[in-house]
Amino acid sequence: MRIADRGNGEAQVFTVTHPFHPLKGQSFEILVVRKNWDEDRVSYLGAEGRFRTLPIEWTDIRERELIVRLGAGRAVFRADLLRQLRAMINEIAARNGAQ
Repeated sequence: MRIADRGNGEAQVFTVTHPFHPLKGQSFEILVVRKNWDEDRVSYLGAEGRFRTLPIEWTDIRERELIVRLGAGRAVFRADLLRQLRAMINEIAARNGAQ
């Protein structure tokens, strides 16, 4: 997915946070964040101008929540139906606890 600009023309940047990475503390402009080699990675231009990638876990880029990644833009359950299911489970548990 392409990272959109902030609307004010400023580039989005990230900082390398991995404690043992030689670039720790350095910031780079984000070119794109996408899944490469079965993990989310950020792409940027290194100091020498070459295209580079890092796992987002090694940066200050906030990883999408698991439910968002698993849902991939689609909802499997509606919130109102999940609330109804929870109410039914609570009712059954209360009945079983009363016996």
